[in-house]
Amino acid sequence: MTSPPPAAASRAGDSSGRPGRLLFRRTWWTAFIGFFLVCAGWALASPYDASPDEREHIVRAVGVARGEFAPKPEAAGGGTGAFQHVPASIVRDNCWWFDPTKSVACAKAPGGEDQQIERVGTRAGRYNPVYYALVGWPMALWPNWLGLTLARLVSAALVSALLASAAHSLVAWTRHRIAAAGLLVAVTPITAHLAGSINPNGIEIAAGVALVAALIPTMLDPEQPLRRAAMVQIAIAGSVLMTVRALGPLWCAAVLGIMLIPAKRERVKELLRFRPAWWAAGTLFAAGAAGALWTVVMKASEMMPVQVPPGITVPKAIRHEVIVRWPDYFTEVIGVPSWLDTHLPGTAYYLWYLAIGCLVLPALAFGAWSDRWRVLAFFLAPFAVITLSDAIAAHKVGFAGQGRYMLPVAVGVPLVAAFVLGRRDVLDGARSASLVRMIALLVLPLQLAFLGYTMIRWQAGLGTSVDYTPLNPLAGTWHPPAGSATALLTAVAGCVVLGYWAWTSTGGRAGRQERAAAVSAS
Repeated sequence: MTSPPPAAASRAGDSSGRPGRLLFRRTWWTAFIGFFLVCAGWALASPYDASPDEREHIVRAVGVARGEFAPKPEAAGGGTGAFQHVPASIVRDNCWWFDPTKSVACAKAPGGEDQQIERVGTRAGRYNPVYYALVGWPMALWPNWLGLTLARLVSAALVSALLASAAHSLVAWTRHRIAAAGLLVAVTPITAHLAGSINPNGIEIAAGVALVAALIPTMLDPEQPLRRAAMVQIAIAGSVLMTVRALGPLWCAAVLGIMLIPAKRERVKELLRFRPAWWAAGTLFAAGAAGALWTVVMKASEMMPVQVPPGITVPKAIRHEVIVRWPDYFTEVIGVPSWLDTHLPGTAYYLWYLAIGCLVLPALAFGAWSDRWRVLAFFLAPFAVITLSDAIAAHKVGFAGQGRYMLPVAVGVPLVAAFVLGRRDVLDGARSASLVRMIALLVLPLQLAFLGYTMIRWQAGLGTSVDYTPLNPLAGTWHPPAGSATALLTAVAGCVVLGYWAWTSTGGRAGRQERAAAVSAS
């Protein structure tokens, strides 16, 4: 019996029957609930202005929700940004940032009787309004803790939907169960922290994850048919990535370039004959052009000027980046929560690096040269972009780069490495399942450790030594409105659900049969 052509196989896959629907419910919804609960834990635990520049993004989001999509670019916040008209009750000052020994108890909570509309400057005033329109409406309706919490939960849901789509892509559209480990490692605690706050960086990272996850079976697994669903995911994730922040079009181009070069000639021919691929390409082109046009017209990439020491040249700045800043980037991609003022004990970072190494080192050792190129490119490209952009602008704005800015591309390192391990049959099925479960048992408790330690920082402040550092995330002089226990238990539930997803995505006879039936149906 002859096999159907790729296009026919693709149509069969998109109209898959009961096995495909069961697997979708099992992977997408389980992953969505797990990621949402983890991100919601951060949303419920966080004070006002909990993550870098959250106040700026709150003001922008409320302004967009009130119809101010494109305010006039002005020197509104540190020489950049724009002004927005927002209720005074949602604008508060920060009295604790950059001082980890100080709790949040000194800050005034949002809300109160003062509903007067004020003209407020924000450094985010020129940013693309799409993300802010989605999350800003609860704060415009309720400019208090309720509105802020609901807005954070909306942001968490958007991020979780993209991450769940990535989970489904990796589990249902490939035969390599170890790919689940790559997702667990790629979603670092800083992603969950940003997802649970008002900050477009969170959804930007999630879009990068979803884009790479859809491109893996599409470009790297020629045994799999081309799928309309994958093209839809590529179009949506890529469009989000290119829209929410100024660097988005560059990041999307980098991801597509790394995944497409080199590409198998037969696969490229299939893509050229596959009409949904042209629709996806057109959507990406339109979104990229719109995102770039907004950045240029609104001067959204203009940064706040600062005083810097004289004599900073590009070569000197590059040396400073590599020697001084790169070690910070390595910890920041894992997570330095709050206002970059909450460093966990070094063991937490080393354990996450261990999880990354379990995937990356064998992939480099046993992968083909093209596999090594992709893994290294996903690492080097974001570091090169942030290093060079920082060095070029250092004489005007100082060193503004952060590790989290690299994550929309850097997430490709563990995702591709895990896929390579599965495709090269480095481990058999049982050992692959064991590795996924071991990584889940390693990184999911670390997610809780990062949240719990940051809660201690917000609620009680961190001591200057071990003797004076409290270790109880339920104690302190400040507590979130929903309660510290509620926030922590929500995240615990999310980690349990994600652990269940990791277990069921890798094994169990019924799970393997269901997954094999869904893949073969396509």
